[in-house]
Amino acid sequence: MTLQSKESGTNFSAREMAYDELKELGIAENELIEKEKHLTMLTNESFSKMKEVSKINRDLQNRIKSLQELSASLNRKNEELKMANQELERKTIQNDHISLELQEKLERVTQKEKELSLQRDFLARRLDETTQDLVKAEKFAIIGELSARLAHDLRNPLSVIKNTMDIMSVKQNMKIEERLQYVTRFKRAVQRMSHQIDDVLDFVKKTEMVLHVASLRSIIESALGVIIVPTNVRISLPQNDVIITCDSRKLEAVFSNIILNAIQATNDNGEVKIRVSDIDSNVQIEFEDTGPGIPADIVPKIFDPLFTTKQTGTGLGLSICKNIVEQHGGTITVKSPPTIFTINLPKNMLQNKTNNYQTFVTGKTTYLRESRQ
Repeated sequence: MTLQSKESGTNFSAREMAYDELKELGIAENELIEKEKHLTMLTNESFSKMKEVSKINRDLQNRIKSLQELSASLNRKNEELKMANQELERKTIQNDHISLELQEKLERVTQKEKELSLQRDFLARRLDETTQDLVKAEKFAIIGELSARLAHDLRNPLSVIKNTMDIMSVKQNMKIEERLQYVTRFKRAVQRMSHQIDDVLDFVKKTEMVLHVASLRSIIESALGVIIVPTNVRISLPQNDVIITCDSRKLEAVFSNIILNAIQATNDNGEVKIRVSDIDSNVQIEFEDTGPGIPADIVPKIFDPLFTTKQTGTGLGLSICKNIVEQHGGTITVKSPPTIFTINLPKNMLQNKTNNYQTFVTGKTTYLRESRQ
């Protein structure tokens, strides 16, 4: 081969080698580019991770700070609880002392209660004894006053009887008309004495209740039948009627007494109104007169035994009326002016009084006797 041929062969080999090297450089460059991209991506990922780590670190710092604050708060709470516990222990000791004091005071109070109970029983016995003595003394006083008043009231009719007998013994040959006048005086004196004695007996002795069904209007009419009504006095009777279970004889005595008082209050010139009201299981009877009325200071005493504003009489009439009404389980009141006596009675007193009374039935009549407790 010639020198030129050798040179051209050498150049070709150098080019091939250069091409190969260039090729390898290209490959290496591409690899570097890929690695650069990869490094860039890793760098970016590192930055992201660093940001996340930084955020986590901040969160951890915040949480650590919160935990530190919580720990400090718990420490403060713990100190407060410790102080509260110490205070509680102190109060417990104090309460123990108070409990001991209260126990001692309770024992003293119990002892005082026993002493007071004994004193109360003693005073109760003394009070009962004193009350019984006072009741006895009051009874004796009433009996004494009643005896004195009865003796005084009986003295007048007895004087009339004595004087009449003296006159009749002197006038042996008196005319029949004159003798009848003296007999009439005897009768009036005896009736007056009988009335006064009956008042006393009704007051001091309670008789048995004889119960039966009766018309209230008929009882009122029967009461009027035993009273002499002056011509200038008008009696207004109720238009209605009520059927009740009662002792009609005793209620008749009550009504006649009240009506007679009302007539006397009118000075034998006026009107007496009688009203009857049916109120559920009760009945109300009112007696109203047109008299001047009862003074206010007398009204509270009007039902008291032996109290009277009349020149004659025992002062037992209204007291007996009150006892009879209360025996029937009712009430009696008065207001003035105008003077109105109001009586309230149960229609069937057997339903109200059988617990306090013994009942005896004979035929259609029921006897009611007050039970002794």
